Amino acid sequence: MASEKELRRRLDIPDDAEKVLIFTESSHWDPNWLYTSKEYFKRFVQKNLDMAVGEFQKEPRRIYSVENVFFLKMYWDCNPEKRDIIRDLINEGRLRLMSSAVTSADTILPRVEAILRDMLIGQEWLRSNGIAREPKLAYFPDSFGASPFLPSILNAAGFDRTAITRLDGMYFPGCDLEPKWRFPRPGSSAELLLKKERSLDFVWRDKNGGEVLAHWNAFTYGQGDMLAYLGISRVYLARLAISLRTGWHIARRIHQYVKALSPFSRTPYMLCPIGFDFVEPIPDLISLLDLYNREYYPKTGIWVVNAGLDDYLALVENYRERLPVLELDPNPYWTGFYTSRPKLKKRCYLLLEKLLLAEKLAFLPENRGAEKRILQELEEPWWCAAVSNHHDFITGTSTDRVVEGEQIPCLERVIKTADEVIENLTPPLKKEHKDNGLSPPKWFRDGDKILIETAHYRIETDESRGGAITDLRFKDGVPLLTGASNDLVSYRDSGGLWRMGYEFLGGVWKESMKASNNRVKVEVVEHDGAVEVLSSTQLNGEEILRGVWIENDSPLIYFRVEGKIREGYSLTVRFTTTVSSERISMHAPGGVVDRPWGKIYSPTFWPLHRFAHIRDDSTGHGIAILQPFPGAISYSPEGKIELVAMRSAARERAFGILGIPGNPVSAHKHERYEYEYAVLFTKRGDWRENKIHVLAKNLSTPWRDAEEEDLLKIADSVVEADPSDVEVVAVKPASRGDGVIVRLYAPFVPEKTVKITPSFGVAKAFLCDARERDVEGLKVENNSVLVKMPGSIATIRLIQEERRL
Repeated sequence: MASEKELRRRLDIPDDAEKVLIFTESSHWDPNWLYTSKEYFKRFVQKNLDMAVGEFQKEPRRIYSVENVFFLKMYWDCNPEKRDIIRDLINEGRLRLMSSAVTSADTILPRVEAILRDMLIGQEWLRSNGIAREPKLAYFPDSFGASPFLPSILNAAGFDRTAITRLDGMYFPGCDLEPKWRFPRPGSSAELLLKKERSLDFVWRDKNGGEVLAHWNAFTYGQGDMLAYLGISRVYLARLAISLRTGWHIARRIHQYVKALSPFSRTPYMLCPIGFDFVEPIPDLISLLDLYNREYYPKTGIWVVNAGLDDYLALVENYRERLPVLELDPNPYWTGFYTSRPKLKKRCYLLLEKLLLAEKLAFLPENRGAEKRILQELEEPWWCAAVSNHHDFITGTSTDRVVEGEQIPCLERVIKTADEVIENLTPPLKKEHKDNGLSPPKWFRDGDKILIETAHYRIETDESRGGAITDLRFKDGVPLLTGASNDLVSYRDSGGLWRMGYEFLGGVWKESMKASNNRVKVEVVEHDGAVEVLSSTQLNGEEILRGVWIENDSPLIYFRVEGKIREGYSLTVRFTTTVSSERISMHAPGGVVDRPWGKIYSPTFWPLHRFAHIRDDSTGHGIAILQPFPGAISYSPEGKIELVAMRSAARERAFGILGIPGNPVSAHKHERYEYEYAVLFTKRGDWRENKIHVLAKNLSTPWRDAEEEDLLKIADSVVEADPSDVEVVAVKPASRGDGVIVRLYAPFVPEKTVKITPSFGVAKAFLCDARERDVEGLKVENNSVLVKMPGSIATIRLIQEERRL
């Protein structure tokens, strides 16, 4: 790594400059938000990159950056005559890469593997086209919060630096009707950085030991967009700007930026990003900065320079000991997108699940040789899976036209391709699933009440209370649920795709109806070893079906809600528990985090990713909620839990009439949805002691196809891990180098050495990163590989033994 002095000389920063303002000019190109990707490319991207190339040709010192690979690939494909120019510009370090990923991903909703593949697929596209750069920086300019384990995810892919913009409690122009002085919100990450630490640079160290050097764009990722302009904005949604390039105007802007940034800099360097959505490069930027340096630097002592974000962080790295070390959870920023367009989210998850299944099946003995062609067959589906991570794709925040015209057709097309690949790789399965002779739980009716007794619980359901569970206890009599639980509650919700109505001034979040206020007919259906409790209720003019699956021998209780909710409403499932706690343990991509029950909003809905566990502070008993797909959960210390079952969000409107400028998208088509979840009650111990993470990774609701479950079990036998806490997420042909890539994941760092045993012979093994770059050799012992995991995620390369004829 270059020294500070070397970096300064390369950037032409004088040795005596005590304050340096660095302008990083970059793209922010959303693949499909208000327009389709082709429309965005035609309207903006082609012109923007053409302009950037023209600026490079005029000025060799000019630096411009692209934040991901998606539109770079499209430009490459559409402009073959410019490929040599683009390749040279990137390899020379003039056109910078701010990540190797295909997209600027959301990191709250996708699975870890989806995010890692995003980074690998983009890097492999670059490498296959002679672009040698392998960035250590991953930039997230516009994601709506981030996983608190983002450092671990980035480290697993070989990144050690990042920058983010949107974090909880910050002010962002155009997104609120409140005055700026009401921000940062009390108790938020923004308050921590601005008021307590007074630093925009920090070392982000997560609970699992992941660590990155991080920067926060507290004044947006387009702070410097108006450097050479007069007006309000250059963003394509509200372009109100005219060019003004006089020396005094440039100096005034620079002094404004320094005034805002300098109180929060612990180093000689300040970062001013240029690059709101689809803004074009500033013409002759270097000459404008040169003019300032000539005329004003002798008087102000402020030197200005155009450089890359990676340059800025490399300079700040020299002052790492001055920076705060924080275990940051930059959430909740917004909470509505956790559950917007749930069917779209489900398709994203199903695609990933099918792709991982297909890759594993290729390594079954009967499919020998299939692993060689699987990379090509799944290339397009994996590209679509990577694109679906984008913070306007899986979040459900694009327009109806884009969702229905580009996103869903892409997903459905490649899901079909994945299904065809799986079908060709599927071994013969037993088609019949006979009853195993297990007796269902004992149950009987007592007036309106239905009483069910299992090996673990005593459960009471009441028809007069809308089919709610009115009492649930351990067999020893300890009460767990009281009042009306698994109750359906509808709320008038004036929120939209990004936010719920309680999140902004003038919004509405008000309880409207609940199922427990009306009598319903409850049907009990006996199954092999289980009973299914079925009911139907009307809420806001829509029929909602409920199912509860209770097995005799399992402590897990499975739930299903099916239907749709009226536009402008949200539907929750409410549990009234005897659990009282100040904290919630929640899985997030990369690990398990402890969160307060309330932060910024009232109520506070947190993203429900795999599971949440709440343990009573006095008795130690607890409740866990498990879900196969993304969701949202709120909790209050008196024991009330609410899960968002479905939302029919229109556009965010304040006071019933005012649209929020920064969140302009409405959703008008709302499909029926099947929301499934499971509940587990624990007598003592935390989530790890109760193996809730193991139950969550293997969670399968009883409404899932049994043959699919059999196939998943067969695929999981290709490579097995010991201990069982560690999940073998992926087994795939190497995209880079030779052999087979195995990805391991645990929501914590395993203390013991992990043993992985493949079903095929192994000659050698290597620890590598998720971009498949080897790090060190591993010990192979009796065809098992021993690995001390470097974090919660590990990537292993297996070199197979040569097969004898």
